Amino acid sequence: MGDGVLIVEDEAITALEMQKILESWNYDICSIVSTGEDAIKVAKNSQPDLILMDIILKGEMDGVEAASKIKEFTDIPILYITALESMDFTRLKNTKGIGYLVKPISEGELQHNIEIAIYNYRSTKEEIENIKYNSLNDVQVFMQSIIPQLSSKLSIIDRGIILGRFHRRFEKLMKPKFLRETGIINRNAYETLSQKKKLELYFAWISKFFINLGFQVKIRSELNEWLITLKKCSWCEKNNENIFYCLICQAIIKQTFRWMDISEYYIENESNTNSSKAECKYKIYLHESD
Repeated sequence: MGDGVLIVEDEAITALEMQKILESWNYDICSIVSTGEDAIKVAKNSQPDLILMDIILKGEMDGVEAASKIKEFTDIPILYITALESMDFTRLKNTKGIGYLVKPISEGELQHNIEIAIYNYRSTKEEIENIKYNSLNDVQVFMQSIIPQLSSKLSIIDRGIILGRFHRRFEKLMKPKFLRETGIINRNAYETLSQKKKLELYFAWISKFFINLGFQVKIRSELNEWLITLKKCSWCEKNNENIFYCLICQAIIKQTFRWMDISEYYIENESNTNSSKAECKYKIYLHESD
């Protein structure tokens, strides 16, 4: 199967027994840890398919608290394991755990719960990706079919009004997704990153965004200057004299970069809507660099 499982268990013998059983079912064990702090580190670095989380752990952090912190940056399914017959189920629900097993656990019960957890996790991820893909297609179809007719007949002032509305809608719909997928939503962890790492997160996200809209994206960096090149703009294929598409892309770049909370920068853009070589370039200059 090749599925990565993280075992969080402070009893060494129990952990080794679970490892042996899971490996006999062809699951990969990415790591075995005994503290909540180590569980958080491994979950962040290894991104396993499933976490088997003992509730009682060594150290100051129990399994529920560790799970809560893990859920701040990933949706990896967590299956609790405990020797306690009674517990605070409200805490478990708040961490969105998929369930719990009480020791001693039978092999059949363990296997059944793991298979269901991984299957549901992968099915949900696939469904979300399909929704995102279809939504992006809808955006592209809308912009191709509606904006040319509107913008070609609008005054500069009216175009500004439409762009303002776009800004507000884009902020409302995309900012939560942006913060979640870049990890900025976890402010404490984000603030510890170097400026270079923050920029890498941004350019990875914005590249994927435009690629999903049908663009060819190239990113280049040199010292404190970053260059984003968007090629093969399908929006301009039949409307190469309409600059409204360029204004939309400019709005997306400038608005998303503001969400990074990086000070002292300047964005310069150069657009070429010639149908034979439609491309836009955005240079981001940083006044300071780590």
